[in-house]
Amino acid sequence: MSDLRNIIRQLAQPDGETVALVCTVDAIDKAARTVDCSPINEGAPLLGVNLQANQGADFGLCLFPEKDSYVVVGFVADGDAGVVLLTEKIESAEIVIGGTSVVMDADGCRIDTEKMSAHINRDNIIFNGGDLGGLVRVEDITKRLNLIEKDINKLKTAMSGWTPVPQDGGAALKAAAASWAGSQLTPTKRGDYENTKIKQ
Repeated sequence: MSDLRNIIRQLAQPDGETVALVCTVDAIDKAARTVDCSPINEGAPLLGVNLQANQGADFGLCLFPEKDSYVVVGFVADGDAGVVLLTEKIESAEIVIGGTSVVMDADGCRIDTEKMSAHINRDNIIFNGGDLGGLVRVEDITKRLNLIEKDINKLKTAMSGWTPVPQDGGAALKAAAASWAGSQLTPTKRGDYENTKIKQ
């Protein structure tokens, strides 16, 4: 942290022609992709400082600094136009390349393409809007399928050991299936195997 202070002091020292100023951010305009800031050398406030080369563009890389954080502002050619070169703290970052965008902030990271999306938030991850529900917990669904398969195998064993007896009214079949029919399976609920923290 002391190194950062020394760098800021060196950049802020007037030595003739100023090419960069260390400032604190007063306001952020995300739509215009600019900031208003005040130089720490108590010079006049700088208004509408660009956050990227073409402030009218809504693509490329743009870092939005936090209010009251430090930024280094560089000046182009005659010194009339300023651009943020470095930021201390970032409120959010945007990257737009073609039809793909990535937005990162304190709430998480949102990636959107023309056909797919992945939103990583504080509490969950949502793929493609999450309309299909939570991701399947493989271990839990495997246990449930094994339980059903064992039950079917018990029925197969009971049926394969049964020998038809003429005119007994089905008594032999009932006796063969009695051991299997006595244990009932409980209906499966979605919560038995769904991971609601990852939605697809």
